[in-house]
Amino acid sequence: MSDLTEINAALARLWLVLGVADSGTVPLRLRDARRRPLMDFKGTASFRNYLPATIPQDREIWFAPPAGPIRLTAEPAPVINFQADPDIYSVVLNKTQRLIAAWKVPCFNLPSAVLATSRDQVATRLDGIPGLDVPRTKRWVMADRAGLEAAIAKAGLTWPVLIRLTGQHGGESLVKLDSAEDLRTCQDLPGPGANIYVTEFRDFRDPDGYYRKSRLVVVGRQIILRHVLIGHAWLLHALRRAPETDADEEARMARFETDLLPVIQPAVLEIADRLGLDYFGIDCHIDAEGRVLLFEANACMNILHRSEPPPNMWDAPVAAVETALMDLLAHPERWRHQPAI
Repeated sequence: MSDLTEINAALARLWLVLGVADSGTVPLRLRDARRRPLMDFKGTASFRNYLPATIPQDREIWFAPPAGPIRLTAEPAPVINFQADPDIYSVVLNKTQRLIAAWKVPCFNLPSAVLATSRDQVATRLDGIPGLDVPRTKRWVMADRAGLEAAIAKAGLTWPVLIRLTGQHGGESLVKLDSAEDLRTCQDLPGPGANIYVTEFRDFRDPDGYYRKSRLVVVGRQIILRHVLIGHAWLLHALRRAPETDADEEARMARFETDLLPVIQPAVLEIADRLGLDYFGIDCHIDAEGRVLLFEANACMNILHRSEPPPNMWDAPVAAVETALMDLLAHPERWRHQPAI
């Protein structure tokens, strides 16, 4: 289905389920002093405001804490679950899962699958896939430095490690510690009681001295390279790209489908099968032999946001994701979760 009118008609027959974080609060983001602030719903699938197709507001269902009975009189129809971070939306995801079970309808990005995509669970579930390196990750409650050092040693994690707060992305709160001595002296650690992830760090610098991070997008069983970021430091995002590497990035994207996709496809599809998601992103490093070093895999990556105005090298992959996603959303019979007959 490629006609936008037909896709809009199909989306108008679905329910979009959204929600409020477990904290019961919604942060506000100030655009400028003369405009109303925006509610900032972090940890969602984030595609809604970027698609040419639309899901009508009267097809929204909103859930919020606390956990409890669901009182809903809506007519059952296939459900698109928009909440994507299990550390932020566990209450809403559990409510949505109960709704799916009661309605017995197809669901896009099934909540129970999303609930199993915390960083520690992903590291465990994807272990052992040929061609994929998944650094070990543990989730702990921050006590004191001595207790964390002991926990790292007991778990057998190797230094360096990355420490970050749960429910955060894009390098927020991220700290790299090279040794136990760094742990004892670092001034940027979360305070006692904070929920944290501790992940083994892999130095993924390529032989030419650059770091390269790729973002793959999985839509159904289609794999699209969203971008390749190249920089001088391991913590890479759009603002940390090395400007002299534009030609390298563009060349790698142009060769992806012919040179690299056939090599990594089995591992990526195995990731998709194990996670059970319809739409998600994978941040990773891919070496010259096609081995994949996983940084993260989840449904809450902001894939369709355009950080630079067109024309640019990212126009084609963003358009490809939009087309594939709209087509999949409009065909509930192709979603991974189908009700039991």
